[in-house]
Amino acid sequence: MKFGVMALGTIGLLALSSVALAQTPPPRTGFQMDIRTGYSVPMGKLQKDGKMSDVFTGQVPIMVDIGGKLIPELFLGGYLGLGFGSAPKEECSSCSAVGLHLGIEAQYHILPGGQVNPWLGYGLGFESAALSDGLTTIGWGGFQFARFMGGADFRINRVFGVGPFVDLSMGSYTRVSVDTGSTTTKGDVTETAIHEWLTFGVRFVFFP
Repeated sequence: MKFGVMALGTIGLLALSSVALAQTPPPRTGFQMDIRTGYSVPMGKLQKDGKMSDVFTGQVPIMVDIGGKLIPELFLGGYLGLGFGSAPKEECSSCSAVGLHLGIEAQYHILPGGQVNPWLGYGLGFESAALSDGLTTIGWGGFQFARFMGGADFRINRVFGVGPFVDLSMGSYTRVSVDTGSTTTKGDVTETAIHEWLTFGVRFVFFP
């Protein structure tokens, strides 16, 4: 998994090196999408009496943003992301973890006609996370009330761009479920708390 992230990062750096040789494309409107990956760090509390880092390690995310630019500066769309990780070894060495992020977003592009285009974004939506040892799966779900994003796109041509990004999501798990394979129990998280995922990585954007 980590090798794949390193490979994508290398591809991104090679793409960046070609920017100086490329002619800057004009600003555009219409369809745009990107694929983002990197590394996500759990922060905050899973619930009032438990830290996120006690249950989850860092995750490798794969996120897709799809939408369109109404004007060159404004992107409106949605995001869908999966994160893959595990539990701390001292807690469960055989456990695997997965996270799901789904929501809507808006991005403001500061220099849409520039060779380097800084951007800022905000989103909100739904989030879930699950932890499994192969026999029992525990899942949490709730509202993701803020997703702050920012980065810079190196616009290589009219079709492709690449650049770094940082992403901070904030949410609260309000539902929990336990699936033993034969029975499933669901309920509310009685003492909710706020948690965050901090992600750094590279973004590959189509039609920048």
